Amino acid sequence: MVRYQYCSYTTVSFIDDHNNAKFHSEKEILTDMDGVKKLLSIQNLQKSYGQHEVLKGVDLKIEKGEILGFVGGNGAGKTTTLNCIAGLVEQNCGKIMINNVAKSQSLEYKKQFYYIPDTIHVFPNIAAYDWIHFVLKLYEKIDNEKLQRFISIFGMGKSIYKPMGTYSYGMLHKMALITAFTISPPILIMDEPLNGLDPLAVVAFKNCMKEYVEKGGTILFSTHLLDVAEKICQSISFLKDGKIVLHERVENLLVNGSLETIFMEKQAHEG
Repeated sequence: MVRYQYCSYTTVSFIDDHNNAKFHSEKEILTDMDGVKKLLSIQNLQKSYGQHEVLKGVDLKIEKGEILGFVGGNGAGKTTTLNCIAGLVEQNCGKIMINNVAKSQSLEYKKQFYYIPDTIHVFPNIAAYDWIHFVLKLYEKIDNEKLQRFISIFGMGKSIYKPMGTYSYGMLHKMALITAFTISPPILIMDEPLNGLDPLAVVAFKNCMKEYVEKGGTILFSTHLLDVAEKICQSISFLKDGKIVLHERVENLLVNGSLETIFMEKQAHEG
């Protein structure tokens, strides 16, 4: 396999006919087992670093048009799960499919999502505007009118032409969100996307999420802000010690109290 990595959170790969054949067989198996097509399907995801087992059989399914909050304590395995989905980390075991495309179908698979990590690494001397255009070309999603709209929404009209090395943590996240919503892939995957955003950007982010989902998009994001997850998510998955201990619709969870109360109970009593 020949691999070309063009940024810290997106990788383009080319694979051979052998892996294409493998993809088709995996697709048939996953579709038959599930019975209903899901936008994201993860089965028995396992990952270890040396002797340290981080993920111990994660199973997760997300429906199209759903906003799913991925929550858990520090070290639960949230970032490792997201990195496995994005292809930045290779799992030891398990199957991942997005929009009925298997991870082994690397190039087509990566067109199905855009990933925003918690820490965004950039080329410091390149202007954000030029970088965004480069990524849009890779996704074949050039739309200058749409791009300018999101630049305006996130208040980056003047800053977008500055080198990314001059950006604060929050500005880097705004730049990534502008890119993500302009591309508008089938699913957005984000690791703590609210970190570093000012209040106006948080409001803009929530509004853009709502608009994106109303148009058929799907969102998976990790967060420690349970009150925010409670308000904007349709479903919640609790991860503890490398396993999902609860996956439920928010409306059903709130019958038994706030997400904060439920989270504290799960942390105390599970495992």
